[in-house]
Amino acid sequence: MTDIMSGGVRIHYEIQGSGEPLVLLMGLGAYGRKWEKHVAAYREHFQCILIDNRGSGRSDKPEMAAYTTEMMADDALAVMDALNIRRAHIHGISMGGAIAQIIAARHPERVISLVLTSTYARPDNYYTRGISLLRDSVDVLDGETFARLLQYIIYSAHYFNNHLDAILADAAADAKDPLPMPAYAFKAQCNACLTHDALPLLKDIQAPTLVAAGDSDLFSTPETTQSLVQGIEGARLYLCRNGGHVHHWEALEQFNDATLSFLLNHREGGGK
Repeated sequence: MTDIMSGGVRIHYEIQGSGEPLVLLMGLGAYGRKWEKHVAAYREHFQCILIDNRGSGRSDKPEMAAYTTEMMADDALAVMDALNIRRAHIHGISMGGAIAQIIAARHPERVISLVLTSTYARPDNYYTRGISLLRDSVDVLDGETFARLLQYIIYSAHYFNNHLDAILADAAADAKDPLPMPAYAFKAQCNACLTHDALPLLKDIQAPTLVAAGDSDLFSTPETTQSLVQGIEGARLYLCRNGGHVHHWEALEQFNDATLSFLLNHREGGGK
């Protein structure tokens, strides 16, 4: 585990596994450790670089009203530069997927392949209302109530009704997080989500792309997902039936198999 500086901001990352580099960008309010259940599969084949986005984990948390996905894309590129990584596979979840779009569109020469999970190119009215609600509630509700609100939004009804014990266990683990995010940093990340607009840039993405989505995601709707698939030339779609915003955890084995297969098939070295 180590840190680099990006525009005066300390960015923390850690590396697991070996092979071609795979940069992993987590979503709103989360940091690198949240990749654990996926890295367990990925690190057998790839050098996994888990980045704590600014405002999260062990990275600096600048006291600004808003971060941007462009800032966080620059942070990720700074990590790659510090590690002398010219090209990498990029996988981003939710806000991390928004960051990944900026990297892939503006720096196509740096990206081998791209996985965009539970994400969007431009916020629609429904997404905007949901993120605004979370932003404006984080320092109004007590921590336990806010966590319950977030769980209600990110998990699908199907998963809630069939796996409540797992949700409660994850919530209990999160409550013990030694690196909680300050409310101001959460708000700044929310504002990054709200101002993200890569729709005009999708045509510039050249890397082979897999768009992974849940068909019951309240944030990234089917229409939002289709705008990514249609906007990125040659993009493939992996759709999780009954999957919510965190379908990557709800159907973990299925998701890991689908994304790992895609990544392996697009290694520069070829083959599995």
